[in-house]
Amino acid sequence: MKVSPGSAPTLAGESVEFVRRKFGFALPYTPESLIVVDAIVDKIKATGATEQQASRLLSGLGCYVGEVFVRHSKASWRWTAEMGMAESCRFPVVVALPGVTGCDAIGRVFRRFSGGVEDSVASFYERARASLQEPKRE
Repeated sequence: MKVSPGSAPTLAGESVEFVRRKFGFALPYTPESLIVVDAIVDKIKATGATEQQASRLLSGLGCYVGEVFVRHSKASWRWTAEMGMAESCRFPVVVALPGVTGCDAIGRVFRRFSGGVEDSVASFYERARASLQEPKRE
């Protein structure tokens, strides 16, 4: 299944079910559960799997992260082109936060896997949420 704004919630749900069966963890779509996503991504990497081998699960976990934004931050799934992010994002969808801010949740999970980011998916969520709560400067 290709990732689209319509399929992202389904892919997230499939990953939730896979993680429950394979790792015994429940992912309840809460910001706190993003720590578990970090641990799972790190565990997959530690097995020696390549990005290509892990890509379906990583995509699904990225959709899960996006769904946490949707459910807790009034975000929505959008096409990257619609958000002006097609040049900077590897995947065709992002999460649009209130206002005009796009969030590359799927790409962030892949960067965690590849070692391209030092901080966690959980802290990525917290920073994005904090930026929404900062008062507008005029």
